[in-house]
Amino acid sequence: MKLGILVPVWRDYEWMAPILLEGIRVQWPSHPEIRFCGLADTSALPAFPLESTTDRSNWTQVLLGGVKKMKAEGFGRVYLILEEHLPLAPCHEEHLNTTLPALMESLPASYISLMGWDNRRYTSRSPVVGHHQLKHLTGVHDPRFHLHPALWDLETLEICCRIALRNPEKNGSAWHFEKACARPDADLPQGTREGCYQIRASQMALRPRTPLREVWAALDRLVFHKLMALYPLIPARRVGRLFLRHVPFDDVFCNGPYPMFYSGIMAKGGLNKYFMNHLRRNNPILRDRILDAMPESSAAKRGM
Repeated sequence: MKLGILVPVWRDYEWMAPILLEGIRVQWPSHPEIRFCGLADTSALPAFPLESTTDRSNWTQVLLGGVKKMKAEGFGRVYLILEEHLPLAPCHEEHLNTTLPALMESLPASYISLMGWDNRRYTSRSPVVGHHQLKHLTGVHDPRFHLHPALWDLETLEICCRIALRNPEKNGSAWHFEKACARPDADLPQGTREGCYQIRASQMALRPRTPLREVWAALDRLVFHKLMALYPLIPARRVGRLFLRHVPFDDVFCNGPYPMFYSGIMAKGGLNKYFMNHLRRNNPILRDRILDAMPESSAAKRGM
């Protein structure tokens, strides 16, 4: 089955698209064919042209248009990668190009998330199965269909788009897409519902953790989740903000087959400070590239 990469681009984030393409070409040289959708100007990137009826303010409608065009070109599976999720280190190309598509066939799977369940943001309450220790996302303990980079069956992705578009009052946002499709009672075919998985990133990384780092990572997750269990008990908002400042919920680098930062470039409408601090320490050239490309009018840029 033909494998590709699909990148839906939010209208305010077009400036990120060339940076993502550069990153994929450098860190994943043998990547499958890539297509962008949602761009006003498609001249410089491998992108589908916008249809005149496309509402660029409706993220899910843009994505659905890209899905239909990918299917028309003969693709059956795609890595869905949002424009802000850059690969930050060399990818494990064999796992991305061969292992994961083969697992999607053999399990069978409808969705395999590349954001590993073994980072501090996740627990592993759902069952972990198989040689590669994939977490089987039941939708009860752990939600399905996160919009971190993931391998999708295109039929599943189209079904999820149509579910998200059933409520026009939600304006087709990416946030609503995740919420509508992750619900345990979402109107999904049984095979789609039962075919959702999440990788153990450390096992599929090009540069795996040492045994000592594995122990440290497990301890970090344990302590982090114990601390976060205290957060709902904090009565004062100011104390809660101080608590989160010292227990940074989003400061997560996921070293897997597609090395990435948890929330990508943006968070809560501005530059993700944890992401930018990570680049300051590890890749200042990319950090400068992002700041140079960001529109001068951006409030997030003025605040840097």
